[in-house]
Amino acid sequence: MSTLSTSSLRPLYKAAQVRELDRRTIASGIDSFALMQRAASSAWHSFRSRWPQARSVTVLCGSGNNGGDGHVLAALAMQAGLKVQRLSTKPLAALTGDVAKAAGLASAAGVGFDEWQPATTLVGEVIVDALLGTGLAGEPQGNIRQAIEAINGAHQPVLALDIPSGLSADSGAVLGSAVVADGTVTFIGDKIGLHTGDAPAYTGEIDFRPLGVKAQAFFDIPPTAWRLDEALLADAFAPRSRISHKGNLGHVLVMGG
Repeated sequence: MSTLSTSSLRPLYKAAQVRELDRRTIASGIDSFALMQRAASSAWHSFRSRWPQARSVTVLCGSGNNGGDGHVLAALAMQAGLKVQRLSTKPLAALTGDVAKAAGLASAAGVGFDEWQPATTLVGEVIVDALLGTGLAGEPQGNIRQAIEAINGAHQPVLALDIPSGLSADSGAVLGSAVVADGTVTFIGDKIGLHTGDAPAYTGEIDFRPLGVKAQAFFDIPPTAWRLDEALLADAFAPRSRISHKGNLGHVLVMGG
């Protein structure tokens, strides 16, 4: 590790650190709704690069900012000519702030809306999980948990926004029930919980989108960990000679209690 430059590694952050990065970015003059639109646009590009032939999508939105990203993505999908099924765990009238603004933008774009019910059939060729973000502290309950189970019970591929719903952003632990995604597009700072614990079985391929935020410029928010890049392995583990002897390859001492 000491021989590696941090420029060749990816910094990983805890959820509270990413929220602080988000707060400071907004405080620096970037409108919070504009940042939400930027995230949704990045997620839409990620969606299109993975499923370029998809002609329909189901977007399940929660009541937080993660759901707001989903509403804006639904609008972008509609504008691109896809058939969009937009579902929310809360009625439109119960939404507030940027999430309500995002939902209104989707409605203005002609996207239909239904409140999610357990009997709802998810009809899109691809499902977008925009139920929960990184602030989850306990197990998902009620209709959120039912929606997670419905996503996992469907046969369509899934794109999770920021983190698969139900997964801890700090540990990678499954908090009761979590979405099993084929891909996850995550924003601003890569989360340590996307790479640890149970996460590899739930995230699918991770697409990190910094949204123009230079996280490492905030020196007082040091990364919790650094992610090794696969490309570094070739230098770290050079090919061995076919006639090498174990005594020529170094020694290791392991002491255990």
